[in-house]
Amino acid sequence: MSLYADTFLQLSQLLQHARHDWQHTPFSCTQLPWPELATALQALDEDELDTLDADDDAAFAWLSKYRSELLSARQLPLPDLKRAPDYATPRWSSGIGGRKWAQIKDFAANIHAINHKIADVTLTQPILEWCAGKGHLGRLLAQQGAPKVTSLEWAPDLCAQGEALASQLQLPHEFVCANALSPQAAALFQPPQIAVALHACGELHLRFLKHAAAAGTQQLAVSPCCYHLITDEHYQPLSQVGQQHDLKLDRHSLRLPLQQQITGGERVRRLRHIELTWRLAFDELQQTLTADTSYLPLPSFPKRLLSGDFSDFVLWACEKKSLTPPHIIDSEHWLALAASRRLLVKRIEFVRHRYRYLLELWLLLDKALFLEEQGYQVQLGLFTDLQHTPRRYLLQATLPA
Repeated sequence: MSLYADTFLQLSQLLQHARHDWQHTPFSCTQLPWPELATALQALDEDELDTLDADDDAAFAWLSKYRSELLSARQLPLPDLKRAPDYATPRWSSGIGGRKWAQIKDFAANIHAINHKIADVTLTQPILEWCAGKGHLGRLLAQQGAPKVTSLEWAPDLCAQGEALASQLQLPHEFVCANALSPQAAALFQPPQIAVALHACGELHLRFLKHAAAAGTQQLAVSPCCYHLITDEHYQPLSQVGQQHDLKLDRHSLRLPLQQQITGGERVRRLRHIELTWRLAFDELQQTLTADTSYLPLPSFPKRLLSGDFSDFVLWACEKKSLTPPHIIDSEHWLALAASRRLLVKRIEFVRHRYRYLLELWLLLDKALFLEEQGYQVQLGLFTDLQHTPRRYLLQATLPA
């Protein structure tokens, strides 16, 4: 009997009913899409809006006055899983950030915990580390007793660095330098194996799950990330239940769960404010250049651009979009136009942000149900603390002996 089907069905119904709240593209809107919320949202100034948006509990309380169904959604938390006893950093972990090291240790702690529960022993099977980077997680598991670790990574320089570190420590840890989307990568999955993936992006964690299930890999653990990085235009549910209740999530909607920050300080907040303003100001400018009122999205860019002048940003953006920049860039004019539009975007994002967790939970439950359909016993929970990363969801699955 499924542990997750009822919750998934409840969530599917809620999100389908609330599409008009979370499916908008804020940068493309010229007015608030919810007349019933307009007066209340417009009563919040920018500082109040920023403060409220940063406090999820307070924001839910505010919006639930107008969206009572959100109260029931707050009753769908995931359980806390195992945490590492400490986050002390050994010498070989030099160069790994403190938050990343905490994620790695907490992830490894759960691999040990589930193996101890199964057989009162830990790590008797070989490890496959998927999309490994330098293999920090695999190296830790090798040091903690794994008989063999194979780390898959496509970047040759990262493989070389990982191999050098493993050699220095004389660990049973090897690298396979290959594309995770290749047949060579799929062939790495074996039945007597523990397959692990810490923050595998989009298509990479989908392939991980499909390959592991097809190979009958006995145990797997994956923390998904970057749901929008998929090969299809829309998310294709893995589970039969998900296919029956498909939300038809496009890449824009799949980005929504990622719009949560846990780090920052005043400098980061200031840069976010500048970036939003400059993107909108450039859009005002490009509409004049092209006589097209459609929003023109820009790719990600180095944050050092935000330390220069807006005119330099315009030159960069015009080059990226193959536009001829104006001879004179009236920065003050375009930035003033962006200011009022920025507040509209923030008000729309405030409502959309309340659905970040619910959309991510829907995606996670689809994967959990898929694994249950393949015969796995599944556990879904929070493997690390929010202060370490907002991508703290761990899906663990074991085939019964």
